[in-house]
Amino acid sequence: MKDLTTLGIGGPARFFCEAKSEKELLEALRRAREKKVPWYILGSGSNLVVSDKGFPGLIIKANIRKFSRDRSKVLAGAGNELLAFIRKINRLGLGGVERMAGIPGTIAGAIYGNAGAYGQEICENLRRVRIFDGRNFRWLSRRACRFFYRDSIFKKHKNWAIVEAEFSFKKGKPKELSRISREIIKLREKKYRPSLLCPGSFFKNIIFKNLPKSAQKKIPPDKVMYGKVSAGYLLEVVGAKGLSKGGIKIAKHHANLFYNSGGGKAQDIKKLAIILKDRVMKKFGVELEEEVQYLG
Repeated sequence: MKDLTTLGIGGPARFFCEAKSEKELLEALRRAREKKVPWYILGSGSNLVVSDKGFPGLIIKANIRKFSRDRSKVLAGAGNELLAFIRKINRLGLGGVERMAGIPGTIAGAIYGNAGAYGQEICENLRRVRIFDGRNFRWLSRRACRFFYRDSIFKKHKNWAIVEAEFSFKKGKPKELSRISREIIKLREKKYRPSLLCPGSFFKNIIFKNLPKSAQKKIPPDKVMYGKVSAGYLLEVVGAKGLSKGGIKIAKHHANLFYNSGGGKAQDIKKLAIILKDRVMKKFGVELEEEVQYLG
């Protein structure tokens, strides 16, 4: 699995297949039931920490990449890469996701974790999501998806498979939208070098108003942006920058950037995460929550 994740970590999966259509997805799930093994649907592996022992079941790489547009409405398959999707939307003069450029992953992964950046979230332009719930294909409204900050109903129903999504965008100027995306990508590349084996941000940022009053008093006003406190700021205060465990290191320039410097293990990541969560809890009374998902 290390070859299928951006962290370059993970032991072998027992079975693997690629699904490029709903029919192929159904066939893969049928075979998993037939062999009585667990299954997991993989996108680009950008937010995933796979066990060093691997996965004892079937990994299904979702590559459903359909795309169609009807005025401001867009239908996109779950396997579309998010950056390619955003660039296409920009060129069509449809605004609403241009500031999310550079977030790694697929459409399905972005919906699963309600991905966002610089004041935009994937759910804002979403109308509905088509899923397979184990028995039937059906549509879920945006409201039924129960989106919250980096959260959705899909994290509670991991046996559901996201197949496609319908969006509705506002009009914009293609050149301006593309310019904004290019600038955002440049900003992100200063933090996350393209060649770096990392999942992006490791911990979720924290909604400021949800913090205890005692913790709010410890946060300088200039550290609150878009109503959130950067997990990176809290981690920097407790000395996370430059820490390491085995082959897993935390960047010296960004306290919320875990990366694999070579030979890193999932167990190293978990140990480092526990140490830092404990430090932040003791300093701020805040419990950090991983943005990454653990598998196996």
